Amino acid sequence: MTVVMNKWLLAPLILLAIIGLLFILLYFFQARLIFFPQSITQHEAEQITGQYERAEEISFHADGGNQLHGWLLHPEQETGKNRLLIYYGGNAEELSAQIPMMTERLDDWSVLLVNYRGYGKSEGRPEEENLYNDALLIYDVIQDEFDNGLDSTVLMGRSIGTGIATKVAAERHADGLVLVSPFDSLEEVASRHYSFLPVSLLLRFSFDSVSRINEISGPLLVITGDEDEIVPESHTEALLKDYTGSLQYEQLQGRGHNDLHLDPQFWKALREFLRSK
Repeated sequence: MTVVMNKWLLAPLILLAIIGLLFILLYFFQARLIFFPQSITQHEAEQITGQYERAEEISFHADGGNQLHGWLLHPEQETGKNRLLIYYGGNAEELSAQIPMMTERLDDWSVLLVNYRGYGKSEGRPEEENLYNDALLIYDVIQDEFDNGLDSTVLMGRSIGTGIATKVAAERHADGLVLVSPFDSLEEVASRHYSFLPVSLLLRFSFDSVSRINEISGPLLVITGDEDEIVPESHTEALLKDYTGSLQYEQLQGRGHNDLHLDPQFWKALREFLRSK
């Protein structure tokens, strides 16, 4: 009888140990579930630069000795103004893919595309705090790259990049902020998708834009899709619920999380927003 009872006690203990181990693995290795770095070779980077006359390779030295790599797209049209759009991508986005679209549709702005750590040719591993620190460093350094300074700086983030764009806009001057598929916080989004897990205890990353949204100074353009299943509309609404600044909201019909840029209204809204800066 004692042996049988011990077996009954042993089974739940083993189950609890397995669950505990899974939680530990989720906690320490969750970056691999959140970030999906896409790399490119030096040869590929050189091909991209050679293909687009407006594209200049650029690099920044970040904390820890890591070098961050990207491109600065120069304006095709001279307007007499130095205007810069800084773009922060999604969690699986290597930013050279933005070059064809940006060069075709934004010909009178400079555009800065710097890959996160571990993406493209950028060194290091992505973590929330180092992405914030890198973005702030890049913002500060790029201001000195333009003769006579910048007349306008607009920040643009997509998906997880909206958290980084909002952080920079809250701590630096921005003449405008563009958020594509934004959310209130990563914890809230993760809780929706993984309601069976104690997300608040396991999640090491917050990307908490809702606590910063009213710290931005410039006008805000938000673009979403009404069929977005990754970041449902409720998370964008929660982000903007108590926002008190200037807001333009564009919801694209029939679009999801990853195809917004295929809609002509996406670029029309962005160009009109930039035209006023």
